[in-house]
Amino acid sequence: MFKSAARPVILIAALTLGACSQGGEAGAAPNASTGVDVNAPVTASPRQTRTIDVDVQGVTEVGATVRVKQVDLAEDATVVDVSVSFSSNMTNNVKMATDDTFIETPGGQRLMLKEPDGNPELNIQKGDTMEGRLVFLGAVPQDADRIFLVFNQGSTSDSIIGPYLRLEIPLRTSAAAGAAR
Repeated sequence: MFKSAARPVILIAALTLGACSQGGEAGAAPNASTGVDVNAPVTASPRQTRTIDVDVQGVTEVGATVRVKQVDLAEDATVVDVSVSFSSNMTNNVKMATDDTFIETPGGQRLMLKEPDGNPELNIQKGDTMEGRLVFLGAVPQDADRIFLVFNQGSTSDSIIGPYLRLEIPLRTSAAAGAAR
């Protein structure tokens, strides 16, 4: 959950997983079209969550600062611990997710932000700092050595509504810092 020094702001997008039903009764015969027993137990091992401490910071021209502290690479989601601060003489607030906000893998896949309940556009007021975890839908490939965190694709860094920011995040534990691009 994001916490703001001046007032609480909730930005975390809760990851909720539900069981999917293929229909049919317990002990049902194999699916006629595939020959597969849809009720058979899954034997694949789940992918382990890998947590990587990082120290990456980027600043927009309009005055939003994003710090990335940790990345959790899980089987079905990628979770990024961030701190977002804003101070500017140009505007009283900015929205960090008015346009496409996502993680981009080295292969070009875009894992889209799961909109946080209560603050889907990641609105931040002048003088505030929000801290929390952003959830992106999908897994980063296990062999990826970096990802890119992109806020407001298609905007500009000096936008007073939704500034663009692209951060390169190294995924190797020996990497101490990354750079904004």
